[in-house]
Amino acid sequence: MCRYRPYRTLAVLFAVFAMLITACSEQEQHAAPQDLNSGGIRIGFSMDSFVVERWQRDRDAFLDEAGKLGVQVLLRTANENVEVQRRQLLELAQSGIDVLVVVPNDSERLSDVIETIRNRGIPVLAYDRLVRNTPVDGYISFDNQAIGAMMAEAVVSEVGARGSGSDSILVINGALSDYNSFMINRGIVNYLSPEVERGKVRLLDSLWLQSWRNEEARDAIEGAMARFEQIDGVIAANDLIADAVVHAAASRGLAGRLVVSGMDGDLAAVQRVAEGTQLMTIYKPVEELAKKALHIAVELARGNSLEGEETIFNGRSDVPFIKLEPVLVTRETILQTVIADEFHTYEDVYRNVPTEQRPVAQN
Repeated sequence: MCRYRPYRTLAVLFAVFAMLITACSEQEQHAAPQDLNSGGIRIGFSMDSFVVERWQRDRDAFLDEAGKLGVQVLLRTANENVEVQRRQLLELAQSGIDVLVVVPNDSERLSDVIETIRNRGIPVLAYDRLVRNTPVDGYISFDNQAIGAMMAEAVVSEVGARGSGSDSILVINGALSDYNSFMINRGIVNYLSPEVERGKVRLLDSLWLQSWRNEEARDAIEGAMARFEQIDGVIAANDLIADAVVHAAASRGLAGRLVVSGMDGDLAAVQRVAEGTQLMTIYKPVEELAKKALHIAVELARGNSLEGEETIFNGRSDVPFIKLEPVLVTRETILQTVIADEFHTYEDVYRNVPTEQRPVAQN
């Protein structure tokens, strides 16, 4: 609950009250001073949730860049509920927005409402999750197939280097509702298939989650550990899943022995990488993503089309695709990646690592 103390002047009270509304409401509005470049542009930004740490960074970077450009952002958060997001999308469309930026809860089930919004003349930019089966004006994300291949290669290489003799790999994919999960899986399969055919790797199973939830991931890994006598490595589709896997391994005395991948560069995940209980994570510079998306949204609001080097077929049309490059983070590269970019601090990352085992901080 948000609380505040009364202040003596009405002006100060009003300012505090405005900040409280922004902090407490699920339906937030971020107003920025208008300048000559903005033209009074209003951007609707519909997000799925903030369950995963990185989405808070996306939000903050997007709003910060909007403030610099002098545009207004109407922010809505659906708390992982597709029907709530549906209602919020329609409400945004009726609020006089010039462009919609959307992180869909479900890549398929929001297609009809997205189509309705575009038919009203409001361009739509899909942010880091592709909207399926309806035309949209653009899609900005990272190279998800490359992410899948990077995770698979890292796990297979480490398992092989440890020489267990089994090389048994389990894959835990992401949410079925998120098309990114399928693109990541495609990268995993592309890398694993030749290794399996050569007999270098034994693929135990490829599990799918209904949603990006730690509880569901925990059930998946617990079930797999009950089914299989030995698991050498787990290709976990993100850090939330990796967290469940590492905890399950720790409860069996296997922390650090079970090879685990991850994605998103969450602080807890990078800490696990530093400690040696998670092999790697994929760092996605979300500040860059958010800033680029904001600028693209402004151009779409001005009536300009998105020109991208690539397109991606979303089941109905070819969508201009702005693709950013992900970054592999291992124990050896933490300093040069997430810390160098000030995504996390040295003190936070190595909080649980004995001082004598920490690398020398770079100035």
